[in-house]
Amino acid sequence: MLIADHLLLRLLLDDEPVDLRQRNGRLVTTGLWYHRLCRALSISTVSGAMSRMLGSADPILGARAVAAMTELPDDIGLASLRDLAWPMAHLLDVGVRLNLMSLEALAAAEWYDAEICLAVADANPQLIAAASLRGVPLRLVVH
Repeated sequence: MLIADHLLLRLLLDDEPVDLRQRNGRLVTTGLWYHRLCRALSISTVSGAMSRMLGSADPILGARAVAAMTELPDDIGLASLRDLAWPMAHLLDVGVRLNLMSLEALAAAEWYDAEICLAVADANPQLIAAASLRGVPLRLVVH
């Protein structure tokens, strides 16, 4: 499963949504989703849903999540642009028009043959439509 940053934060806070893992499998996130989460956790002037979620977390869990961000747990994979740069370029070549973050997610889902799992807060109509057109499974996970 390819998980977006909001879901990654939930995992790191030991608050995994009940309906996230419908079957066993590897969890992977993208570099840009990982970056966006790191930015939300490390820059005090960033204000958004993730920083609010972390602010309301138990301080011990919050500290553990920040520590985990510096080195992702071994059971969460991180997609590399080394693998995805050409597939992303190919998507553009065949007419897919997405922002860079969504383009990376779609390429990663195809590369890993993975389902894209987005938190409802991450619902992105363009990514949802592109995934549907390309036959990539995508699921919105309710908190």
